[in-house]
Amino acid sequence: MWRTLIVQAGEKITLQNNWLYVYSEEHEARVPVGDLYSVVIDNRRAMLSVAVLTTLAQAGVHILFCDESHVPTAQLLPLNAHYQPLAVLSAQMAWTQEWKDLVWQRIVQAKITNQARALRFCHVKTEKVQELEALAAAVLPGDKGNREAQAAKRHFRALFGAGFTRGDDDVTNAALNYGYTILRSAVCKTLAAYGYNCALGVHHIGRGNAFNLADDLMEPLRPLVDYWVDSHCDELFETLTKSNRSSLVALVNHVIRFENKKMRVRYAIDWYIKSFTAAVQGQDAGLLRLPELLRSDPCFEDEQDG
Repeated sequence: MWRTLIVQAGEKITLQNNWLYVYSEEHEARVPVGDLYSVVIDNRRAMLSVAVLTTLAQAGVHILFCDESHVPTAQLLPLNAHYQPLAVLSAQMAWTQEWKDLVWQRIVQAKITNQARALRFCHVKTEKVQELEALAAAVLPGDKGNREAQAAKRHFRALFGAGFTRGDDDVTNAALNYGYTILRSAVCKTLAAYGYNCALGVHHIGRGNAFNLADDLMEPLRPLVDYWVDSHCDELFETLTKSNRSSLVALVNHVIRFENKKMRVRYAIDWYIKSFTAAVQGQDAGLLRLPELLRSDPCFEDEQDG
């Protein structure tokens, strides 16, 4: 199984014979570079060299850097991971508005459907689940009726109470933001591997946002974080603990369904972006396949884990 390494106590990170070593006053830990999926540097005292960073990047590992509040604030992604980056960029620039509208329709439908599943898994009243399912069925190309915003309002209030507001400075929003950042980074990593320029999005067009495309494609995965936060509400207090953050980072190992097959999120993201590439190359939004949220399955064994 590929690993996500979280550096919380280590103060020095080095490389020896393609092993990554993390040293602290208490102990020494090591992991093969080839086993790594990502590294989260959650310790501002950690020291590592450019050689460490470049070796990890060359191995396809993406790195997240956290601030003093333990919030991921920057990431390092491998460059030149694709053999035809100009061809991919040219294809992105040729997207028509009609094609983008159809892709966005499918993405929003999948997101709302997964929000409905999250409510069902969290034992929310059936009528509230059915409200979201009806909204998913009513999404138009380009989401011209703004069903996404309507669903989000109902979804968050059904999970976290009528008084809940996204953007409040509380532990629930902190957990949501942390989890979304982890999934966004995983999507960015995969898009980079397929040669995409993340600044060119399908729906998101923020001028100052270098990750518009990742923000588009991560939307159906967001309900996974929402599901985790509701399921772990008894473990959330005033601030996120080390255990909370470790569990949120581990969401890339959660089991979801993709094309009627159970697999871990990190593998599903690769298949998801592969299907997006097929939709781009064929100029057919119908070729896009979307991930489906499943209940937690701690006993699942993926043949890809090795």
